[in-house]
Amino acid sequence: MTQPSGYDAAPWISGQICPMLAVDIAEFTRADRDDEVQLQLRISFYGILREALGGSGMPWDRCQHEDRGDGVVVIVPPGLPAQPIIDSLPERLRCLIRRHNRFSYESVRMQLRVAANIGPVYGDEHGFSGDDVTLLCRMLDAQPLRRALSESGSEVALIISDYVYDKFVLRRQSLAGPRSFRPVKTQVKRTPVHAWMYLPDAPSG
Repeated sequence: MTQPSGYDAAPWISGQICPMLAVDIAEFTRADRDDEVQLQLRISFYGILREALGGSGMPWDRCQHEDRGDGVVVIVPPGLPAQPIIDSLPERLRCLIRRHNRFSYESVRMQLRVAANIGPVYGDEHGFSGDDVTLLCRMLDAQPLRRALSESGSEVALIISDYVYDKFVLRRQSLAGPRSFRPVKTQVKRTPVHAWMYLPDAPSG
């Protein structure tokens, strides 16, 4: 686990309740992706993520982030609105990835899995911790999310916690209404995962 970027410049991670994201490049280590391809994927991935976050009102330089090799954990400061993790970020990511894939070779085309949660976050020089951070990462690894993204061919698959669904989908008008989400109940590394999954370009059920 690497040191979170920008930690010294933003020492607010000490138990505050923050929006958080975990984002992962699907099938990052598949056979046609050698070291050079993986490096190019990472360059494109970070460029897309920066643009999508900035356009959604969550500037990269105001967030803290922890690289995970094939993805990243992003902690959004508590002073920024959390609604964009539902209303604009998934659609921005989808559009940016679609544009990237249109002009890319097959090996550097990408799909992303995205998990979103809100809760207390703790951090030190080694990274982020807390029960809600653990749940975030478990949601990202959930097999139903992996399977849905693979079978759909979509650019993005989003999974959100019960809390995010209740506060930002059910109780507020959102671009992604409740009928767009499918419940997920599974277990990842002993952690029960009760969450909600959404593919931005899938038809509402």
